Amino acid sequence: MTRTIMYPHNAMLDDLVAQFFGDAFNGKANGGKYPLTNVYDEDGIAYMEIAVAGFSKEEIEITIDNDTITIKGESNRDVPAHRHYVKRDIAMRNFEKSYSLMFPIDTVEAEFQDGILTIKLVPLVQVNNSKRIEIK
Repeated sequence: MTRTIMYPHNAMLDDLVAQFFGDAFNGKANGGKYPLTNVYDEDGIAYMEIAVAGFSKEEIEITIDNDTITIKGESNRDVPAHRHYVKRDIAMRNFEKSYSLMFPIDTVEAEFQDGILTIKLVPLVQVNNSKRIEIK
């Protein structure tokens, strides 16, 4: 089994609900699958790529609380009243997504470029504290 540094909250439940109910119960109120996110590991460092089209970096907040990282985007842009969409795939709606971290994190770096937020999570290097205990 590959060691991973994080897993999404309720990912299996979200997928199961989406499979049976489609968009009707796909968690739109709390973000659901929006924004689309890639999570990958490269040389023991976890990376998250989050597609946040239409947001500025000032409208995005990243927090870590104990073993949970939360990414939140809030924009107060209103759709002009005269605009009537025929199709609207680019969501640009407020979101909040949380992921449980599987290991303690040493450093976090975030970069925003071309509508993609990239978060680098470097795990805390733990010292091997193993030793043999003599029985008396």
